[in-house]
Amino acid sequence: MNMDSCFVDIVTEFLGVAFHCILYHTSIYPKSIFETRKKYNIVVFRSRHPEVNQYIDLCLKNVSECLKLGNLKRVEFAVTDNAYKPVLRFVFDFDQLASYNDTTDAYLVATEQNLRGFCLRLAASSEKFIKIAEDGSFTIYIHTNESSAIAMASNPDLEDFPLVEVEEKVNESSNILPIRRFSVRNYNIDTYVEMS
Repeated sequence: MNMDSCFVDIVTEFLGVAFHCILYHTSIYPKSIFETRKKYNIVVFRSRHPEVNQYIDLCLKNVSECLKLGNLKRVEFAVTDNAYKPVLRFVFDFDQLASYNDTTDAYLVATEQNLRGFCLRLAASSEKFIKIAEDGSFTIYIHTNESSAIAMASNPDLEDFPLVEVEEKVNESSNILPIRRFSVRNYNIDTYVEMS
């Protein structure tokens, strides 16, 4: 099933904003590498580091492809310690609605309010985040199905950034901080943080 291009664009752009704000609020990198931008009618942060931005943009390209195929289940932004073990997981769960009315939020006013609400809640919750070691890092995980992974592997636009299947099973944390649940078109998106 091919996905609505408006939905794909909105979610891909939102995840880009969210990833940069997560980097800023978890202090993985010095605050000096960030610039301010206005998005969703509030000030947000964006990295100016070329390699960091390239990695995020390539991940978002893969996320966009999964969305177009209708097979994106979850995106995780994992903040890791110096041994590359996740200490914070920012989770974005996607749940497709059985029925959807195109006239609901036709002008995307509620969607923009929800995306703004996510950014504000993330900033307000940042004092609860675990302090990250100076040599901490991050990894982005995309949860999809095997057919999407194969389709993406054979896509020439994505060949410079191959997906790697993760073998290890991850234990879910019982220490969860909900951020926001909201709808974008025909999907509900649950956002929360798992803290080790």
